[in-house]
Amino acid sequence: MKIALKPDYLTKRVQFFVFLLGIILMAALPEKAFTQGPGNNFTPGFSGYVQPMIAAGYSKSISNVSDDTKKIDSLDQDANSETDFFPILLWKTVYNLDNGATQFYAGTPKENIVAGTFLLETGIRQKLSGGTILTAAWVPKLPILDNEAWKDPFLLGSDRQETDQDSQAFKVEAESIFGSPVNLRYGFGRQEIDDDQSGIYLSEQPGSTLTTADLQMLKRDSDFHLLEAQYAISFGRGIMIRPGISYLRGDATGDANSFNQFQGKVSFAYPWEQWRFFGNISLGLAEYDEANPIFEKTREDVIYGTTLGVGYTTPFGWKDFTASVFTSFKKNDTNIKFYDSTSMIIAIGLAWLF
Repeated sequence: MKIALKPDYLTKRVQFFVFLLGIILMAALPEKAFTQGPGNNFTPGFSGYVQPMIAAGYSKSISNVSDDTKKIDSLDQDANSETDFFPILLWKTVYNLDNGATQFYAGTPKENIVAGTFLLETGIRQKLSGGTILTAAWVPKLPILDNEAWKDPFLLGSDRQETDQDSQAFKVEAESIFGSPVNLRYGFGRQEIDDDQSGIYLSEQPGSTLTTADLQMLKRDSDFHLLEAQYAISFGRGIMIRPGISYLRGDATGDANSFNQFQGKVSFAYPWEQWRFFGNISLGLAEYDEANPIFEKTREDVIYGTTLGVGYTTPFGWKDFTASVFTSFKKNDTNIKFYDSTSMIIAIGLAWLF
């Protein structure tokens, strides 16, 4: 059983490169009174925050794990939407040494939330005499992955079985290089799927042309390499815009799941009296190495995303507290309908700063 789909992606490629060009032009703007953000505070001692939140999540995909997509009858059927309510706990603990230049931390940095990546980290940061801040960190779970995957995502007519999906990553970063507004980051991640049976069901159907080599092309264990550059533009009074570009290489055991992804992103932060507005918008393009043997087509993705949030300090006169709400949206639009996905989250909560 093979399915071929042929939508035209020329227009989306043009849109992506226009967006990327706009980010490059923004990065060429002159620096205006650049100042380091609150995450670069090296005051000796402990500090941090704890932020419990209540969230509502929306998702729509037949390739991702969910109760509503456990059984599918066609690889190009429309996905049912799913809505869930769940708690979120964002937190970060920081300890700065008395030298005022060394920091140990664990949790979710606020800079990551502004950038739209709600991932946990634990690491060390070192401020050098020239102004550069170096970071080395371990990320126990990749933000682009769930904890579970389908054993055989292409199983039809019966309940698909789940299997564990383990991931972790390491990153090194140089911020405020030589006192400039330039940040550079490299990350390495690894994904492993415990019991990957991709394509087994279809290969066993009468008349199937899938070979052992085709099944190998569908293997999903992967290494990830991320390169990212950002430029911080300060307009004073804490107003900040950070355009950035990134390259992500997914090197999978199966070439049909190996890809190159280029992404442009613009993040911003705007404080006004007791209010703080933040968010980002991103656009990415991913192209895969080889044709998927089931769909007889090389996968291409266009990824749109945005995060918007607002915080209000000292609500009800409570010192060291901040009330906040944010929403995040991501859409993966591919030339193979099976991999289309849409997700959105909205959350509200109260942070205690210490």
